[in-house]
Amino acid sequence: MYCPNGCKFLLGFLLFCENHPVAVFNPNRKRNARGEQRRQDLLRAAAAVFGRLGYHETTTNAIAGEAGVSPATLYNFFPNKEAIASTLATNYARQMAEEEQAIDSEGSLSFAEAIQQLLDVCMSFNRRHPEFHTLVVDAPLSATAREEKQALGQVFVDFIAARLRRELPTLSRAEAVHHGRVALMIFRGILDELTTAPPSARPRLQQAMRDATLRYLEPVLAQSKTAISRESRT
Repeated sequence: MYCPNGCKFLLGFLLFCENHPVAVFNPNRKRNARGEQRRQDLLRAAAAVFGRLGYHETTTNAIAGEAGVSPATLYNFFPNKEAIASTLATNYARQMAEEEQAIDSEGSLSFAEAIQQLLDVCMSFNRRHPEFHTLVVDAPLSATAREEKQALGQVFVDFIAARLRRELPTLSRAEAVHHGRVALMIFRGILDELTTAPPSARPRLQQAMRDATLRYLEPVLAQSKTAISRESRT
């Protein structure tokens, strides 16, 4: 019986698969220390490629090549590029949140110093991990990664809200959180420019971020204190 070339190819491929098992991603597979090390190596390789090429230009083949493994090995650990991006974004969001929460744990900094340190920690993290921004902006993140991104933003907002209320205990939490969210918008807006700016332009943008945030927040404190002082005299 005549068999088209496509049929012959399919039969040959099925015979190959029967004798050579193909790697299939299994999210429930338990991994030993060596397997976990390989997974971390793949994530580091992915971070390097995402940082160099951006999300859209990165491929799983490029990640595998960076890690020095075959694509089949990569697929043992991650089903696709989107899963790698979501894992990295989740890890980075948690790490960055921890760094923000560790700022001035003893409460010894002034309001301006604390806000500047918050911004410096955030900018430093993004300098060390430039791929984080491209993942957050461009990658189709998983539900878990999106939740961690939102939680990270809330840590930033809560830090500023707590500092405002420390300076002005009578300020409502809702009002303090509002100002924290506006400060986050300022930070993210300048960060978009900062991540694509040439190295020579970054110091000025970093200083602009500090100035813009404090110039928004410090008048908030001054106006609130004035309003409360007036209310107390009436």
